[in-house]
Amino acid sequence: MKFHSFLIKYGEIGIKGKNRYIFEDALVRQIRYALQGVDGEFLVHKCHGRVYVDCDGDYDFDETVESLQKVFGIVGICPVVRVPVAELAQLRKDVVAYVMRLTKRRI
Repeated sequence: MKFHSFLIKYGEIGIKGKNRYIFEDALVRQIRYALQGVDGEFLVHKCHGRVYVDCDGDYDFDETVESLQKVFGIVGICPVVRVPVAELAQLRKDVVAYVMRLTKRRI
């Protein structure tokens, strides 16, 4: 399963109130800076109170996650797979297979 994006979870930035966008913008800038040395094309953006890193083309998953872990303020990095709505049944099968591989048992 190839991950196309990362959902970035951040800590106390979320409780800053009316100037929250300033802290979110600073986080986005820091993420872009951290990914400059990583092979691949990345688009870092905010959408509905969330920060996403979209990966365009080939990239090194481990190097990307390692670079993101060094950014102050990030508390979680969630890999994301994007699929068209028409393929939800296939996504369901892929997720079950992926979880079985991780847990090494049948669901």
